[in-house]
Amino acid sequence: MKQRWYCLLVVLLALPLGAAEMPLNMTQGVTDISGRVYDLHMTILYICCAIGLVVFGIMIYSMIYHRKSKGAVAANFHESTKVEIAWTVIPFIILIAMAIPATKTLIAMEDPSNADLTIKVTGSQWKWHYSYFDKDIEFYSTLSTPREQIDGDQTKGVNYLLEVDKPLVLPINQKVRFLMTSDDVIHSWWVPAFAVKKDANPGFINEAWTRIDKPGIYRGQCAELCGKDHGFMPIVVNALSEADFDNWLVEQKQLAETEAAAAAASMSQTLSLEDLSKQGEQVYLARCAACHQPNGAGLPGVFPSLIGSPMIKGPVQGHLDIVINGKPGTAMQAFAKQLSAQDIAAVITYERNAWGNNSGDAVQAADVGNFSSNGAATPNAAAAQANTATTMVDNTADKLAQTANQAVEAVAKAMAPEDLPVLTMEQLMAEGEQVYAATCAACHQATGAGISGAFPSLIGSPVITGPVSGHIEMVMHGKPGTAMQAFSAQLSLQQIAAVITYERNAWGNNTGDTVQAADISNYANNGAATSQPTVAAQVTDTANAVADTVADTVTDAANQAAEAVDKVVTPEASPTLTMEQLMAEGEQVYATTCAACHQATGAGIPGAFPSLIGSPVITGPVSGHIEMVMHGKPGTAMQAFSSQLSPRQMAAVITYERNAWGNNSGDAVQAADVASHGQ
Repeated sequence: MKQRWYCLLVVLLALPLGAAEMPLNMTQGVTDISGRVYDLHMTILYICCAIGLVVFGIMIYSMIYHRKSKGAVAANFHESTKVEIAWTVIPFIILIAMAIPATKTLIAMEDPSNADLTIKVTGSQWKWHYSYFDKDIEFYSTLSTPREQIDGDQTKGVNYLLEVDKPLVLPINQKVRFLMTSDDVIHSWWVPAFAVKKDANPGFINEAWTRIDKPGIYRGQCAELCGKDHGFMPIVVNALSEADFDNWLVEQKQLAETEAAAAAASMSQTLSLEDLSKQGEQVYLARCAACHQPNGAGLPGVFPSLIGSPMIKGPVQGHLDIVINGKPGTAMQAFAKQLSAQDIAAVITYERNAWGNNSGDAVQAADVGNFSSNGAATPNAAAAQANTATTMVDNTADKLAQTANQAVEAVAKAMAPEDLPVLTMEQLMAEGEQVYAATCAACHQATGAGISGAFPSLIGSPVITGPVSGHIEMVMHGKPGTAMQAFSAQLSLQQIAAVITYERNAWGNNTGDTVQAADISNYANNGAATSQPTVAAQVTDTANAVADTVADTVTDAANQAAEAVDKVVTPEASPTLTMEQLMAEGEQVYATTCAACHQATGAGIPGAFPSLIGSPVITGPVSGHIEMVMHGKPGTAMQAFSSQLSPRQMAAVITYERNAWGNNSGDAVQAADVASHGQ
């Protein structure tokens, strides 16, 4: 009997005792904290196993030796003070025994003081930006897994989706402090070997730290669902000995000098359109395709298409501005610090000539350099206003052209059936496939298989294989109460006929039906015995929609023009705001632009971002404050906001900073003051 108990004990204890060798167990890591976390994990595991052994042992013993077949008679009692005390006190003691080491470990994990090195980690969709404080080193770290592996055209590598172009380099045996923030959405910086997992929240700074014990390459990834390419945001840390880390710092400074020399040399180079497009395609696939798609089509409602885009078709200056400085309030990042002038020139050239855009523009590095030195930092007001006005005119013209096309299509819908063209099966199928891909595939899938439980399959569907009139009815007028829209006002008669023909003959449906535009016109006038709109009514509705669109377009253009003029207005024409107006607007600008570093209270982060409470810059001359906000401070994390904020916004935030948190300088800075300083 004793041997049986010994065997049972060995089986129950074998799992936790061998846990260290199990691949699914928590890793031990390479830092003191990760070791303590692992030990805490194993301690809790042993306690849980011991509790399980006792509880299940008593249960099994009771079932074997106190079963009815052995004549056992259950005791008849209702309460026991001793048992009540025992099963209250014993779990309490167990919890205290577990809480003490856990609390010590948590306190140690949250103590980033006395760090030897501080690094700011900024997450953005979908890359990491690392800034080494007091080292004048910063770079972006992006996924380097080849696109061919992601698309399944190549065999996946050993470190598939866990490899980057520039790893974070850290020294061993030094305490490294991390300051975590984000440019857009919530990310999470997670490296299991360090036992570090900290959220990067936009507008906030979170702290973490590590001290690595041995050199090596350690991998992690973003552990927060941060968007469609969340899985393409890896972390790679290269831990070096202290001597090797010092050598790496020297190499980085030499590399920066080499890159600066190469950038200067590129300013005098003139590359051919072919060379620029080839280089630009590589940059685009590595940096832009995640959002705008490799084919430039974007994602409707999320990321705009670059095919025939007003920005792409408009003046080069506007294209340069959005790539270099980004677009605040959207996912469009500023690439001025991420790409060289040559790379920016190449990718802009590629975008302006790919996917049928064919503008013929060849942007050179010198154009980027000239824009950065003149158009962004200290723009010429007249030139900026002229470029902006030109862009708006072009954009408005494009939109009006689109509305004119809609009007033409509306007239086409009103044509007599006998005047409508008759297409062959091949022509209908070719056009129908294009219409389906652009309009229907998002829901019903490119294969027609739909999404189970959400969008029905079109393969052998009763609507597809049933009467043509039912199919026409569904496409033209939709299905109330479902996601199926009415396409009568979105597609022309010929497009509706083509897509219906395609659906009835694709994916093995093979009905042989060829639906013509005349069939759609006849159905619209006669086939729907309900209160559906007639063709004439549709033309009226479309005309009204066109008129509304034109009005909205003109209004939007006027508003944009007013905003552009406000940014380049002369000092004497700038509006004068009251202290209350400046403080209200300044608080909003500060919250969205400055609070991530200096904190909402203005207290900053000691050793990282200076406090603005009683700061010499804040309480000193206004001109010094304006200079700092406009042009930043080289070698620090203080950016230049001259290209990011209007003179009015800069005036408001400076006024707010000089009067908030007890500073109370009484200064009311106006847009004219900022404009005068810039000139």
